Amino acid sequence: MGHISPRTIDLIQRKGFVNGLDLIAPNDYDHVCTGCAHGKSHRKPMPGTSNTKYGKMKLVVMDLTDPISVPTWDGYVYALVVVEVSCRYPIGRLLKSKEKAGGAVRDMIAILECQSGLKIKRLRSNNSSEFINSIMNKFCQQNGIIHETTLLYLPQQNGIAERAIAIIFEVVRYMLYSTGLSLRYWGEAFLYATHI
Repeated sequence: MGHISPRTIDLIQRKGFVNGLDLIAPNDYDHVCTGCAHGKSHRKPMPGTSNTKYGKMKLVVMDLTDPISVPTWDGYVYALVVVEVSCRYPIGRLLKSKEKAGGAVRDMIAILECQSGLKIKRLRSNNSSEFINSIMNKFCQQNGIIHETTLLYLPQQNGIAERAIAIIFEVVRYMLYSTGLSLRYWGEAFLYATHI
């Protein structure tokens, strides 16, 4: 049965169309029961924002895109982003396979450390195999880096990296659309968008 307007309910009651039936206005019963809402929820909502402040090079986050359906003109299908959290400075790399992510992360961290003059303290990534492997474990152990991982199916825990990729690829789409370039140039657009 659809929603009956308060005006219709008032008309039904005034004209006496129904005997022995008391109708109440929708405002009296149309609310969300707190118990029902909590009972139907599967997990607690993630906090909207974090108030944690990080010092320079205290935390670096990273994420790898899913394979892009159109490879670049030279065969790249993945984009890797590493972000220094205190100033949100991103570095991007193109990869031909996920297996190259560990080596690329090492190189990108070396750039960040060299440019800042500081050593990285913590590294955060999702729980995927390109970041959880012997190469990354050895690299983190040798350099005294704490490698934090997110819980499975909770990309919100790596929100800074996820948002960086989303923003960069918005710019990529703008560039490709406005210039009329082929989608095969998404890699160049990605590197330029990350740089600017």
